[in-house]
Amino acid sequence: MNYIKKHKLTSFVILVYIILIAFLYFIYKLFIGSSGLPVYGDRLDGIENVPITDEQISKISEEISKNDFVLKVTKPYLKGKILKVIVTVTDNANLAASKELAPKVLAVLDEDQKAFYDVEFFIKKPYNCTIEATGKMNEDGEFLDDVEVNFVEDLSKSEFGIEYGLSTTDNGEFNKTQKITVKDDGEHIIYGITKDKSGNSKCSIKIVKKTEDATANKVTINTITTERDFPTIGYVKAGTNTFVWAKTVQN
Repeated sequence: MNYIKKHKLTSFVILVYIILIAFLYFIYKLFIGSSGLPVYGDRLDGIENVPITDEQISKISEEISKNDFVLKVTKPYLKGKILKVIVTVTDNANLAASKELAPKVLAVLDEDQKAFYDVEFFIKKPYNCTIEATGKMNEDGEFLDDVEVNFVEDLSKSEFGIEYGLSTTDNGEFNKTQKITVKDDGEHIIYGITKDKSGNSKCSIKIVKKTEDATANKVTINTITTERDFPTIGYVKAGTNTFVWAKTVQN
């Protein structure tokens, strides 16, 4: 006690230091200290009794890939107790047929696996035949200067596209053209065509140009005038056989 009385300032500093260390330790335990524990807690207990084999993973990809409108099946993988499957379908694939691919995953799993694992089924498509037009536009939807029209994606680098072309006539020509500049006044329709392994997809965009020296904002319009069907996600909980589907957020 005599030491404390003689060294009040030093004792106070030591006390504050001890309190600070105790507080920091509390924060560490609250937010970080449990990080050494299993991420999934006891939710994965028993997973060693129902392993999904490499043969089953390959079988899932094989069964889904048998469909002509499937472009790619990313190797299915596990995240915790969720089996994730990602499928890319062709440009002209429809939503209903694409959703019918999901039950093929359950067909490969046995009853114990279906009772243990959730399955997430993600379907996407490239939408290769998507055209956009960029230029200054007035309130009436008329472009006031030159209009650049092009495919949204660089199809020369496409993983799935086989052929493509843009044209001012609907002749279905795979001319490798990816950009057209509309310079003349009047009404124009620019046609696009792409091809993947399941066939051709066509798209078009209407341009109305009226050269005018007026103030206007540069805008971009595209051929997607309605909400896209893809990507979409299906989810089935362990112990059930019905996928629940939910649209993903569009970019």
